[in-house]
Amino acid sequence: MRALGKQLAGVLGKGTLVNLAGELGAGKSVLARAIIHAAGYQGRVKSPTYTLLETYVVEHPQTALARIAHLDLYRLADPDELNYLGFDDVLDECDLVMIEWPERAADLLPEASVQISIQYANDDARLVSIASAVSLNL
Repeated sequence: MRALGKQLAGVLGKGTLVNLAGELGAGKSVLARAIIHAAGYQGRVKSPTYTLLETYVVEHPQTALARIAHLDLYRLADPDELNYLGFDDVLDECDLVMIEWPERAADLLPEASVQISIQYANDDARLVSIASAVSLNL
């Protein structure tokens, strides 16, 4: 996941919305964390499991991604909670937005530029599928 995150950080452009799908523990947060670090963020990347949203400002970006949002909607009680989070502002202000458990937001999310699905292949391996509306040179 770390190697894939590094590759993705280098090809995801500004204005990209990424949906991350997969079972609990499949590696969605690990992949998001790897992308954030590969973009050049040096600090601790916290899981947004309880806060629902974490944003990161990359002071000296190694990619075009200077402001990144990571959402985890697993604990979203009602899709309308996205309005309280200021989701529209997040979309406007961040270069990259990554959303775990996007299905919890019902139809309130715009169409994702990139859809990543992570499945267990076995205890030590994952199968990752990437569908993209934009060209990714991986």
